[in-house]
Amino acid sequence: MVSKEFCDEMLTVGLNVPEMIEHFMDREDMFMKYLYKFFDAADSVVLELTAAAENEDYQNMLFTAHSLKGLAGNIGLNGVYLPAKRIVDEIRADDTSRCAEDFRQLQDSYYHAQDIVKKYKQSDK
Repeated sequence: MVSKEFCDEMLTVGLNVPEMIEHFMDREDMFMKYLYKFFDAADSVVLELTAAAENEDYQNMLFTAHSLKGLAGNIGLNGVYLPAKRIVDEIRADDTSRCAEDFRQLQDSYYHAQDIVKKYKQSDK
């Protein structure tokens, strides 16, 4: 069973764990499986997005942010989903003035969430 501490920490990155477990048909094991898989799948996408952001390659940022938006949305990780959505919307609107700021927020939330999950996995063993 997920701890209250884990749930509280995940809220800091926009993920309401009890709500998402309910969304996964009250199957905590299934939600945790997909949460772990999210980080496996998203790592390479975040690295691609980072390279695109550093090079101000907005077409590649659009593509990778869109992919990350879908992955994060599936597990309810709003700290990543919302800035990814803003990046996609901004680039599509041809207004990239806030992309760097949104990217930094996305990156901070992603790595913070990853650290929380790693800590939980280690103490779960």
